[in-house]
Amino acid sequence: MPAFDPASYPGPRPCGPVLVLDGACWSLALTRDPRRPWRAPGGAPACAASSGADRLRWSVAYGANASPPRLVAKGLDRRGAVLLPARVRGWVPAFEQRTTSYGAVPLTLVRASAPRVTATWVLGLTEPDTGVLDRSEGRAAVDGTAPVADPTPADGHTPPTGTYRLCGIGEVVVAERFVLRGALAYLPGPSTRIQIDDAGAPRCWPEVGQRQARAHLDAGGPSRRVGALRDAAPIVGAWPETPLQRAAADP
Repeated sequence: MPAFDPASYPGPRPCGPVLVLDGACWSLALTRDPRRPWRAPGGAPACAASSGADRLRWSVAYGANASPPRLVAKGLDRRGAVLLPARVRGWVPAFEQRTTSYGAVPLTLVRASAPRVTATWVLGLTEPDTGVLDRSEGRAAVDGTAPVADPTPADGHTPPTGTYRLCGIGEVVVAERFVLRGALAYLPGPSTRIQIDDAGAPRCWPEVGQRQARAHLDAGGPSRRVGALRDAAPIVGAWPETPLQRAAADP
């Protein structure tokens, strides 16, 4: 697998459900059992993610966390990480008015100003890896205690604490046959600014690409603060269980 290229942010997406393990991608065949929602292909090595699918922790992956090379860069492929296609209603990925230390203009998830369904992904990790992901996102500790610092993160980058807040954002449809009720997502921190157009609307991906977002930032284009969270429930402490459930319309 090639290394993650910041110029390609949010990075290449898989063609379908995949297991990312030890620097490689393995396609997954979906089932209709939410406890065992996929089958690994013959020859795929066993790992914590593939053998304990019903115990994974799931979150919406709307930026680089849906790109297998970025998961490898973060070291999230060691126990196995699973990406499944998903649909999110009422939220959109907007470009921030900043760059990361690895040189990309990142995305954050904000409320849509009009009804909209966003095609995206959900990321499944083993419980021990949720801390690795939290540190890589600079997760804010909403209970007033700072997260445990990792002095040597896998990609050499630790964002400031409070960059993102882990929150419940409602129901997300997964692979057209499962749902996550109270799905988790990283939402912007209190000081986050997002790029806006001349009408004041967020500049969102994929309508706006990385090159356009960087040009807007370099030119000092308009932006605004995200402000207070709406319709989202901050998660205090450890990640809760996030089981996949069968969708009501699934036969």
